[in-house]
Amino acid sequence: MKNEEFKKGEIVIYKAKGGPLIDVRLKEETVWLTQKQLSELFDTERSVITKHLRNIFDSGELEEKSNVQKMHIANSDKPVAFYNLDLIISVGYRVNSKRGTQFRIWATNVLRRHLVDGYTINEKRLKAQQNKIRELQDAVRLLGNIALLEGVSDEAKGIVQIIAEYSRALNILDDFDHQRLAVPKGTKQSKYKLSYDEARNIINQMKIKFKDSALVGQEKDKSFHGFIGAIYQTFDGKDVYPTVEEKAAHLLYFVTKNHSFVDGNKRIAAALL
Repeated sequence: MKNEEFKKGEIVIYKAKGGPLIDVRLKEETVWLTQKQLSELFDTERSVITKHLRNIFDSGELEEKSNVQKMHIANSDKPVAFYNLDLIISVGYRVNSKRGTQFRIWATNVLRRHLVDGYTINEKRLKAQQNKIRELQDAVRLLGNIALLEGVSDEAKGIVQIIAEYSRALNILDDFDHQRLAVPKGTKQSKYKLSYDEARNIINQMKIKFKDSALVGQEKDKSFHGFIGAIYQTFDGKDVYPTVEEKAAHLLYFVTKNHSFVDGNKRIAAALL
């Protein structure tokens, strides 16, 4: 088995030892093979490929509609079904043949290298980003000292203040990324408990104020109702999120991340916070 990587073009060529040469179709940033080509690639019967494809679709691993395309080929009076790279890989991890085993070994090695290389690249980027943040912090401190000098205009002082606030936000994000962010002391007991009805009222008022479309605030499922309850959940008689700040922050996170609404998720999350 042999594989070649052309780093400039990010191209990986898979070639099984003793395997056939297969012409692939390149379309929509992926490759496409027919059932016949899949059976040749993995050296197995077409009926086996058909069975694996059906199992992939039935299990919901991949959708047939978005991963299969009918295309015209030479010497065929009707369109032929082509299967994209996601399906090729999924079938490759299911086929019980020597060629299938070769493919799995190759694919696993390529994936491992990409993960390791990607981690190395990201680690270098992270260190570079940290250096830039430290340089920005030093520059902001210097500007702050200059703003204290006599003769500096109020406008200049205002600009320095704005920059300092943005710098503080960057510091908070950096501390969060490195798990250095301390939980605020905050208010241990809530003044009131946010209800689902009150949350809906806040959303409706926001829609009126900003003249939003009907899609803003339209719930896709029951998850939003669950998030309201989730921030008040307890364990062993104690609040999971004991402070008001933690409750508000987690509600912001839940709504933004899980997209409970057709539109306006970030605006709604911010308004509820």
